[in-house]
Amino acid sequence: MTNKNRTFLIEGYDVEVVDTPAAGDAFAGALATALVGGKDLWSATGFANAVGALTVTRSGAQVSMPDMDEAEQFISSSTK
Repeated sequence: MTNKNRTFLIEGYDVEVVDTPAAGDAFAGALATALVGGKDLWSATGFANAVGALTVTRSGAQVSMPDMDEAEQFISSSTK
């Protein structure tokens, strides 16, 4: 039987923070995108964490949000 109330920790990325206003929106949007795309909650949260981390490395709100290619490149080239 699967416990639907489990808790897990996703380790953050070590990035140089430039600006934070869009971090939460980027995380939420990436989480929703990943879940709708069929990822499980663990994988979707890891993806959203990476998108939020990448977002804070740029100035501005909407302009700081990465596209899918940028997010995937960041994930594949980053170490936590």
